Amino acid sequence: MKIYSYELQPFEEVTVNVVGNFVRGLSGPHRYQLQFDRGAATDFLTGIAYDRDEPFRSVTITNGDTLQRVEIAIAMGRVDDNRLVGQMDLNGAIGILTTAARSVTIHPVQNINAPTEVLPANQNRRSAIIQCSDEVYVGNAADGVKLISFTWDAEPALNLVPVSGSVEVRILEELNA
Repeated sequence: MKIYSYELQPFEEVTVNVVGNFVRGLSGPHRYQLQFDRGAATDFLTGIAYDRDEPFRSVTITNGDTLQRVEIAIAMGRVDDNRLVGQMDLNGAIGILTTAARSVTIHPVQNINAPTEVLPANQNRRSAIIQCSDEVYVGNAADGVKLISFTWDAEPALNLVPVSGSVEVRILEELNA
């Protein structure tokens, strides 16, 4: 097996004179084309492999409309690679890191014995874990749901009504930073 790497300008073409019957795209963030022995061109991408029945004597790589580095492996016989291989756009990574930023708040324990807003409205809330020492109605006693522990995945304020007596309420809240 031999690995070939080329920095290709838009629409640039390079021919590799090599005997083989297997090729795998190792890197290149954009689509490109391969031709074997100047035959018909086929689209190719990183991670794709092509195993021919008959050997070829040349592979022509034709780039698309974007500057990129293309790396391919060529061999006689199938080559397998169990490494995890892929491409990632750095702008995408920055976006993921930006949206993944968060902070966690542990609220002080609250003792409630009447309808109480235990968590104010917050548009930056991702979720909150609510743990109560006894049953409470979520919302109001007339049509609220009876719970003890639950997750609040909503931005509006959370109002709790004890079913009976005094209830301790513990809240762990996750916010977008």
